Amino acid sequence: MGSRLTERRFLLLVFGAGLLLRLLLLAARDDGLSGFYGAGEATRVALALARTGSFADAYYQGYGPTAHLLPISPGTAGALFWLFGAGSIPANLALLAWSLAQTFAAYLLLRRLAITLDMDPLAVRCGTALLCLLPVFAPQETIDFRYWEGASALALAALNLLLILHVDAAQKAGAPLILAAAALSALTFFLSPAAGLGTYACWALVALVRLGWNRALGLGAASAAALALLVAPWMLRNAAVMGTPIPLRSNFGLELAIANHPAAVNSAHPDETFAQRLLQVHPYHSPAARIALRAAGGESAYSAALGAEARAWIAAHPLAFVQLSATHLSEFFVPRPWQFHFSSGNEARHLRALIIGLASIVGLAGLAFGLARRRRGYWLLATYVALAASPYAIVQPVPRYSYIVWPLLVFLAAEAVVRARQRLRGAAAVSR
Repeated sequence: MGSRLTERRFLLLVFGAGLLLRLLLLAARDDGLSGFYGAGEATRVALALARTGSFADAYYQGYGPTAHLLPISPGTAGALFWLFGAGSIPANLALLAWSLAQTFAAYLLLRRLAITLDMDPLAVRCGTALLCLLPVFAPQETIDFRYWEGASALALAALNLLLILHVDAAQKAGAPLILAAAALSALTFFLSPAAGLGTYACWALVALVRLGWNRALGLGAASAAALALLVAPWMLRNAAVMGTPIPLRSNFGLELAIANHPAAVNSAHPDETFAQRLLQVHPYHSPAARIALRAAGGESAYSAALGAEARAWIAAHPLAFVQLSATHLSEFFVPRPWQFHFSSGNEARHLRALIIGLASIVGLAGLAFGLARRRRGYWLLATYVALAASPYAIVQPVPRYSYIVWPLLVFLAAEAVVRARQRLRGAAAVSR
């Protein structure tokens, strides 16, 4: 009983301090805690939903219907804008509370995941404290995740992994659990296809290894049905208002073209190259691109044309594409300082890049060591991290994207350091 109370006090202390730190950092900004903060296309869609009831205006006000984003995250923000008044102080505070609630819920679930994986109790505490007290993603956690899916996707991924580990240990799953798993994984994928890809891969592996073919097929069928229930209405909406039954997002060709082009190869100034590319092709950033979008007949046709152009360049320059993909993947795990300029926070970017990159490297090393030692569940963590990160190899990542794996890597880094310290102490004791 006493240890549980001590743990509760620890959690209250670090979570309270973490919350206070984030609020202080936000309060130091020009508009303070209650100000309106935008975060790109998702903010525009949320405002359009509140003002007009339409999922629209991703690139500029008055643009019209869009499928540039999936509907859940901007839809939630739009509902809060509608309820409290778009841009009002109550709405801004409600969005801040929603963003922070997602963040700390994800941290609590990851802590539970670390305990389930039998991580050292000191590593669990250190991982929790590091996430709360080193707020390197504070701009995302207080601004971006009002509109974007990073924190909610991480929370759902952690919940999936907890349920997957339960099935892995029990080696059985009844019908209610299969239905819950199907609904949860479908929601995760529809919210964040990258996080969903990682969780779907973990579910597939554990079902095949632990449940046998019949249960695995049942889970697959239930998962497909659950995803169809989410995707079908969205496709029908897109077919009706945009003329194309887009299943997820309309922007894949656009993102592919932004990241893969001749100027990006061996660029001496990747920040300038990226900024110039956005001004060339991205309708949110470029009036010229908006004109090209309208001339193409809409965002779906515009993105498809850019995608075709990018794929043709990739086919003609496969080695350059491999080089760019390797660079993008390294930037996903170890962000460069310039990448923070294209997110909601440019403050202390060198220090933040250093901390994020160091934690990622140590966490990946700890994951590899755990795999080599056949630690329980580490093969599932490796599957999730690899599959969730893989889509970002072919696009230009910004730090917000890596949030679906980085806090998990922090726990793995803490475990690696604690275990290494214990081994060194043991070796020193033996030598004496």
